[in-house]
Amino acid sequence: MSSIAPGLRTAFNSLRTGKPVVRRRLKIALAALALFCATFLVATMPVSTSQGINYEVSVHQVPLYLKTFDFLYRSRHYQILAHETSGSASTETERVLAIFDWTQRHVRQTPPGWTVVDDHILNIIIRGHGMDDQRADVFTTLCTYAGIPAFWTKVISPGLPRGPILSFALVDDRWVVFDVAKQLVFRNERGDLATTSDLHGRPNLIPPDLRNQLIRGNPYHEYFEDLRLPPVPSPLRAELQMPWPRLRYEVGRALGRDQSSGSEQ
Repeated sequence: MSSIAPGLRTAFNSLRTGKPVVRRRLKIALAALALFCATFLVATMPVSTSQGINYEVSVHQVPLYLKTFDFLYRSRHYQILAHETSGSASTETERVLAIFDWTQRHVRQTPPGWTVVDDHILNIIIRGHGMDDQRADVFTTLCTYAGIPAFWTKVISPGLPRGPILSFALVDDRWVVFDVAKQLVFRNERGDLATTSDLHGRPNLIPPDLRNQLIRGNPYHEYFEDLRLPPVPSPLRAELQMPWPRLRYEVGRALGRDQSSGSEQ
């Protein structure tokens, strides 16, 4: 540091007394140095990241540049996986079914007694197992990256506790329904992918072996008697894994804008 100060003094003296060309070059050099120092300070600024272990959340400090790099790294991986999983499909229906099948084969249910880790969607994919919400997260994220907006939520039905986790994907302008945990692709009487309207009050569209399966003490089919499309989150959770939507969201949040009419929880 002691050797830098005299150099800066010499540079500032040159700015006052030097030739115009020299002064201009020194101004550019000092501006570049100031920009570098500001960038370095911002990039190394500590930020927090969270991880849940068996539903106990811990917060860790990491430098901003590392968190940014990890974010871009994960987003690129989701792009690659979405393309590899559904790139050969010619229709949206084929695409969403390919991703659903891939999720079933590559992200299994976390076995009882295993540690439940909740951090990033990519880590769930790498581990190859997850809880019901985590597996739905994988499915809806890859769908969204494949150009099919998707989200998940726990079913809320009047008079019943929170029910199963269902996923919703916008296929051919229709929000169709999936249950990743139960490996269910819902279809209507015509054999098309089913919407909430198709399933509303139609227990016959649920496989017989699952209709009376208890969910928190209530038969599975009861959650479909008044099933409606929940509010669609804006932005989608999966969109927040993408650089530009995430940047717009963070700027909007900093400006105090309410940007969501629904939730994934």
